[in-house]
Amino acid sequence: MKLLFLVNLIFVGCATMARHEIPTYSQGQEVSYKEDFKLKIGEAYWTNQINYQIADANFLVVDMSIISMRKQTATLTPPVFTLVNEQGYEYEVSDRGIAGGGPDDNFIYKLTVDRLSPLVPIKGKVVFDVPKGNYIMIVSAGEKGEARGKIYRGKDLYKFKLLPVN
Repeated sequence: MKLLFLVNLIFVGCATMARHEIPTYSQGQEVSYKEDFKLKIGEAYWTNQINYQIADANFLVVDMSIISMRKQTATLTPPVFTLVNEQGYEYEVSDRGIAGGGPDDNFIYKLTVDRLSPLVPIKGKVVFDVPKGNYIMIVSAGEKGEARGKIYRGKDLYKFKLLPVN
């Protein structure tokens, strides 16, 4: 019986050690992203329309910027952005809001086509079509991470508490 308990404890302990809590960052806080970049989540705000696009629920618009700390021009695979509400529902970026804002504001589009010059920020917006509420934004470097619950797996995951205005 003691042996069974010990084996169970080892397996549970190993599974727990493989998972880790990601620190939660605040809006406006600049964080090291991957190895050579700095990511900053700026203002977040609610609106029901972007140009001619009307939200199904509400558009949550998030301003952000990224800076390359490399000594030469760099390219970067755009991150994957996921919103998670207090009940654990997950939402992906809305292409409806992005289309309404145009490519000049679209952060993901800019990272796809622009090269990052050293110390020159690329700024833009990411738009979600979601019910109003409290959200955490998960930023995954290049591929979708597991954003369920409070335990996250994977490398290069970043968590930001959003405090939208309006």
